[in-house]
Amino acid sequence: MRAFNSLVAHFGATAVSGQVEGLEGGRGLMRVSLNVVGGHLAVEEGSECVLELHDGARFRVVMTERLSDAGEWRVRLLKRDSG
Repeated sequence: MRAFNSLVAHFGATAVSGQVEGLEGGRGLMRVSLNVVGGHLAVEEGSECVLELHDGARFRVVMTERLSDAGEWRVRLLKRDSG
């Protein structure tokens, strides 16, 4: 089991580690930070990915808002992913 609040974001064949920064009260939104190597990840608002959480749970999300150039995003949970 990985560290609490850690995650892996799967963008097709690309996997990026990160962590959950916070949940945003009942609206299906959360903030995540992605550890982007080299400072760039070809992800735009509206991109979908699968977040695999520290406990193995997987959720399909859409990237709704870039909060910083350092890899922090607001994402909307779409559904649980069966993997």
